[in-house]
Amino acid sequence: MQTVLRVVSAIRACDFFIGAIMLKLTLSLVLATASFCAASMTAQAGELRFGVMQHDVEIAGLGGVREKESSQALVLDYRFDELDIFWSPKPYVGGSLNLAGKTSHYGAGLAWTKGFSDNFYGDFSFGLAGHTGSVRVLNPIDTHEDLAGQPVDVIIAEINRRFAVKKDTIEFGSEILFRSQFAVGYTLSDDWAAEFVYEHLSHGQILGGPENEGLDSAGLRLARKF
Repeated sequence: MQTVLRVVSAIRACDFFIGAIMLKLTLSLVLATASFCAASMTAQAGELRFGVMQHDVEIAGLGGVREKESSQALVLDYRFDELDIFWSPKPYVGGSLNLAGKTSHYGAGLAWTKGFSDNFYGDFSFGLAGHTGSVRVLNPIDTHEDLAGQPVDVIIAEINRRFAVKKDTIEFGSEILFRSQFAVGYTLSDDWAAEFVYEHLSHGQILGGPENEGLDSAGLRLARKF
């Protein structure tokens, strides 16, 4: 039984390693796309946003600190020229690379920006994101059924292991999540701006379930217009 558990742990480790590689490849593709667009779309306006965010935060009652993913992540988004629909949003692609091996994500969506003074503006974006986190973990309550007939010490060890995993792992409930961001920005020059951003990831009981712990992050980023 212990050999089986080791194999399962090894498979999970491989899944995480593969997911991390795919995320890095995706972010590399985003960078390449951004460079190509900045060089080729002379008649269009592109924007690159990059910064650092803190995972697992709570701000003014929003979010919930569970101490499962207290860590930092590098974020990168590229926005294309605005569309002539729905109050002129800008399509974006981008993602987040967690520096502690926690949940990273990548995706695309639409972003809206509205100025409310000479230098300050508000920003909202909404889209879909894939992630490297866990959809769900094994339930400790099901251990006796899953390991029926095994020695008591093996069952107890597996129960303890499952409780430890559940304590440290966010259960997203879906492989695809909604990604929403709210930001307040300040224009530094014609080309540069700085932003405080709040981000929420979850499936809203629409894309999956029943697990839906979600992830809330906040941080700072710079915006560069081309």
